[in-house]
Amino acid sequence: MKVRFAYWLAFLFIAALHTGPALADDVKFSKQQLDQMLAPIALYPDDLLSNVLMGSTYPLDIVEAQRWRSEPENVKLEGDALTDAVKSKDWDPSIKALLLFPDVLKTMSDQLDWTQNLGTAFTNQQAEVMDEVQFLRSKASASGHLKNNSQQTIKQDGDTYVIEPADPDVVYVPTYQPDVVYGPWWYPDYPPYYWGYPGAVFNNGYWWGAAGFAIAGGIWGWNRWDWRRHDIHVDVNRWNRINGRHNHISSDQWKHNPRHRGSMRPHNNAAGDATRRRELNKDLRRTDGNVNRSKIAPANVDRKRGGGDPARFRHKRQSQGQNRGAGNSFKARPHRAAGNGGGHARKFNAPKRGHGGGRGGGHRGRRR
Repeated sequence: MKVRFAYWLAFLFIAALHTGPALADDVKFSKQQLDQMLAPIALYPDDLLSNVLMGSTYPLDIVEAQRWRSEPENVKLEGDALTDAVKSKDWDPSIKALLLFPDVLKTMSDQLDWTQNLGTAFTNQQAEVMDEVQFLRSKASASGHLKNNSQQTIKQDGDTYVIEPADPDVVYVPTYQPDVVYGPWWYPDYPPYYWGYPGAVFNNGYWWGAAGFAIAGGIWGWNRWDWRRHDIHVDVNRWNRINGRHNHISSDQWKHNPRHRGSMRPHNNAAGDATRRRELNKDLRRTDGNVNRSKIAPANVDRKRGGGDPARFRHKRQSQGQNRGAGNSFKARPHRAAGNGGGHARKFNAPKRGHGGGRGGGHRGRRR
């Protein structure tokens, strides 16, 4: 009871700190950084990718939803039971959709630096992010690694690639090696990130897991991409129904809501801002760790819920950076492997400002 009370007290404190505009509009990423950042998710099915990108703009919701999902009474919820259980939650509908994919949600919560970067990029550079997703898909297609199979269907319309589940009721989440599926990486100073899964055995650069995730129609399928217009189309009625008595929308074009308490503002630190401006074009990994997880996830709560001590996590991350490629440590830049996957990159970074101004080992859910 004391741990739970401490968690909610800390969360309310952070929520109060982050009211108001969430993401400064002068935070921009280069093409190299966008490719580096998007490499692990660009080949996700379209519906999953849209929810990951929208959800990343509300990182506090991501943290809270992941913890809720990991509670023993919530771990096995699926279908209508899961839909009913989250009706009262004021999380963005994209967050509720991600509850169907516990591994994806856990990775986004664990890698909060990467998630905040992704959300910042999608909020401020939506068209560029969408273009880079299509660019990465074109690279995978050119290398012969974007094909129809029993897990997915690929449709091409000119320069646009659409990835859909082979079975609309079951979504497979691919884990893949970027330097294999995309071919030799074209920015050696910006190696791609990727995350893997312990024990994954890669076949032609992919690992699909044992089975897919069954979707719950009540919180899924309410948005679709408009790749040519660089928009996400929203079914307004379904969105409002999922959101219950909380904020309702009237526009069928998705827009980030900066007033939503799940948003997170970049640190307002003049010295840090100057450093980030100087490092605008550097490898994103160099500023990993700028998000202060201790404010979001108190150490005693993390240990109680299996997340680990943030201080120990930071030490582990630093030691992995110094010993990249040794043993089973995670690797930010994967090496080409013919068979089994080696290390799995789990390291991401905080955003930088422009010149205009200041899967882890979690529960995989029931599948079929």
